[in-house]
Amino acid sequence: MKPMFKYIYGPVPSWRLGSSLGIDPISKGRKVCSFDCIYCQIGKTGLFTNERKQFIEVKEIVAELVMLPVLKIDYITFSGAGEPTLAENLGEMIKAAKLIRKEPIAVITNGSLMGLDEVRKELALADFVIAKLDAYSPESLQEINRPAKGIEFGSILDGIKEFRKEYMGKLA
Repeated sequence: MKPMFKYIYGPVPSWRLGSSLGIDPISKGRKVCSFDCIYCQIGKTGLFTNERKQFIEVKEIVAELVMLPVLKIDYITFSGAGEPTLAENLGEMIKAAKLIRKEPIAVITNGSLMGLDEVRKELALADFVIAKLDAYSPESLQEINRPAKGIEFGSILDGIKEFRKEYMGKLA
């Protein structure tokens, strides 16, 4: 019988990451995000928040990682149905994945929480961080990304710039 995975998916082909095994650190069947982007392929945001909390225990991710069969993958990618930096235990998950698997770790983020020191410290544990910024002004952020209350364009931009200064890994 094939094991069931609740938080791990793929591998999926990615033009940036090659063969990517996804880990969803936040959702339990619904989209959890700090944005409600007009173009999101996942759909409407189920839990719309900018509050970081623990959604899934690290031990649940670890249990699934150890059950994985032998796979040829290029990256383990924290992404999923929403914004992975909303998981306040993202750093612990990255550390655990690095202990179990040899592949480099990527995180795909909307950048909304990169103004927070603790988020930048956790993202710095990854080998590759993909931070999207498709808004070009405070007005376009509101129109395109429709952020949760308290998320500001300037904070996102400053957070990404600060991260670039601190981070020695690959940033896109």
